Amino acid sequence: MPFLLSAGSVGKTVLEFAVLISVIVFFHELGHLLVGKLCGVKALRFSIGFGPKLFSFQWGETEYRLSALPLGGYVKFAGDNPHEELAPADRGRGFLEQPPGKKAAIAFAGPAANFVLAVVLYFVVFATPHRDLSSAVGYVKPGSPAAAAGIRYGDKVVAVDGEKVLGFLALQEKIRAHAGEPLTLQLLRDGQERVVRVVPSVHEETNPIETIRQGRIGISATPRAPELAVISPASLAGKAGLRDFDTVARLDGAPIANYEQFAQEVERKLAQGKASLDIEVLRRQEVPAPGGTLWTLAPARATVTVPARARSAEDLGIESADMTVFAVQPGSAAAEAGLRRGDRLLSVQGQKVSWWYDDVETLRRAAGASPLDLVVRRDGRALTLTVRQHLRKARDETGARVDVPELGAAPDSAVFNGEPERIWIQFGVGEAAQRAVADTIGATRQMALGIYKIFTGHISSEAIGGPLMIADVARKAADDGWQAFVAVMAIISVNLGLMNLVPLPVLDGFHVLSAGIESISRRPLSLRFREVANVVGLVLVLGLMIFAFKNDIVRKFLPLE
Repeated sequence: MPFLLSAGSVGKTVLEFAVLISVIVFFHELGHLLVGKLCGVKALRFSIGFGPKLFSFQWGETEYRLSALPLGGYVKFAGDNPHEELAPADRGRGFLEQPPGKKAAIAFAGPAANFVLAVVLYFVVFATPHRDLSSAVGYVKPGSPAAAAGIRYGDKVVAVDGEKVLGFLALQEKIRAHAGEPLTLQLLRDGQERVVRVVPSVHEETNPIETIRQGRIGISATPRAPELAVISPASLAGKAGLRDFDTVARLDGAPIANYEQFAQEVERKLAQGKASLDIEVLRRQEVPAPGGTLWTLAPARATVTVPARARSAEDLGIESADMTVFAVQPGSAAAEAGLRRGDRLLSVQGQKVSWWYDDVETLRRAAGASPLDLVVRRDGRALTLTVRQHLRKARDETGARVDVPELGAAPDSAVFNGEPERIWIQFGVGEAAQRAVADTIGATRQMALGIYKIFTGHISSEAIGGPLMIADVARKAADDGWQAFVAVMAIISVNLGLMNLVPLPVLDGFHVLSAGIESISRRPLSLRFREVANVVGLVLVLGLMIFAFKNDIVRKFLPLE
């Protein structure tokens, strides 16, 4: 049975890869074919795939075929090989006979078709109904621009600078594009409209290709799960019997969905003068098991006495568990430094931290293997620890090997898995087209920078991927739904278009360059030059394919040293 499951998975991956590549190559070669016919050049064969013919049919003067190896395709034009004699009936219709402008147009048509295909694919994604996060605020980071502006959990952003926003993605786009610039946000709170002004902070996000300057205001669509941390055993919550990592199920009998709702309800009840709060929780209990530890959830209950001065959950000794260490890996840097389960991070490298996967991760990654100073709270008291993170071999998002610093401690990931509000989004034709063009331009720019940096050595050549990497990407995208698969197809289409524009012999870019040289010199390139260029180009392309396939094998099957 495991073998059958594995074979089925491989077969599914191969099918998804074949579909993705065949569609992209079909449109690429179709671009060559249509422009070639438009220029009066005779097309003898149009093939998707290489190798043995699976089936074919004749339509007019062109044979259309599907071949066995779905790793590319080609259009065979009359007279495109100087060593083949052109039939007398085809005089004037051979590819090499054409003026430079027509040859350049035919060569450029393939990559151009890939860019057009990308626009069409992106348009399909945007113009069809798709799931998005609502623009309702699920969490506000303490001390952030949003918190300073008075934005709260549950607020729904309906417009930015007067422009309507449909979902959280559109809201993010507008905020990121206005780093350091004031924005006016129109909110809905409890059915009433409010207007706030906020200035997004400037945040630099670095990836292997470039550093991008973005705006952030400190909001998330996803609220935190209602998992608690107790500030001190001596606090009101601690005395009532609440413990770290208890998950709130009910407050005074009413169900609780997330920590933001819990904190808001506590504030409301304290403002009403409640003398005590009845908190029902689910408490983790360890169950020893062979090879590890299992957890069960047991119900528990606590009644927290409320003093007259209390105004918030923090006044009762309760916080979210988002900054509290849940697990410390044995033998890790954190364990060596004395970090323990239940320690709450207060600052890293002297900077106050309030969001683990933003503040803490950014600072610790920047520190690398250098000393990392942490201030934690343990049993209500502050404690300073110095950690020297271990370096682990890993691969970055391009596939290149890098040294990754590891702390070996983390909060409970379940804290960050609150359930956000989701909605269906469908853009109008105009906006869908605008977004499709913008995403195609953005993808083209990213790919062009990546190719340039690989050739100049700024990005490791290990980032070059081949068919196995594309198959993996296709499989993961298909698992996320047809729209994700179509979006990945658009990105691969842009990639193919750009790669074919590289002026390497046997690629389209070289044919465009050759046509330009002929146009300037006013004479065709010599037969000898073409022969040498084709041999050199073929060797280079084959070498690149072998190198990419080697990278695929190393990346997929060989362990990192």
